[in-house]
Formats: sequence, C-alpha cells, structure tokens
Amino acid sequence: MNESLTLAELRARLDRLDDGAVLRISDHDYERLFGINEVAAAEVARLARKHHCVSVPGEGSVYFRKSNSDAYGSAELVQDAPSVSC
Repeated sequence: MNESLTLAELRARLDRLDDGAVLRISDHDYERLFGINEVAAAEVARLARKHHCVSVPGEGSVYFRKSNSDAYGSAELVQDAPSVSC
C-alpha cells in the first residue's frame, strides 16, 4: 500500500472484502497506523475481529483474511451455554 493509507480507508477495505478474501498491508503501514508494541498487536486483532477478519503477521506484511461466517456459523460472539452439573 502507500503512504496515504488511513485507518478509515483500511476499515473500508476490510468491510468490502468477500468471505475468504485476503488484504495485505505492509509492515511500514502497520507500524505507521498502529505502532510496534504488544498493544498495537492487540489493536490490530480487535480491528480484524470487528470486521469479521483474522489478522496474521507475515514476512514484511500483515494479512487480514475475511472469515466465512456461513461455513462456521455466525461471526458474532454468542453467550456460553449455562454449565451443567453431574
């Protein structure tokens, strides 16, 4: 990607991904948008989940892969079932 990538543009691109599609951003864009610490990694993971994606660090890039909600049920979080005692 390029120097003009903004967080708003990244969000829009994640929203437009089809199920199973992958979006790559460079490490340079990642560091510029999020920083380079463990908080940054958590923020990227949170952003990915919010857009029904997973984030995967790679060689010189970070990849976002859109989840296929039809294959695995709803991508939304659901409450755990109540525990059962024996």
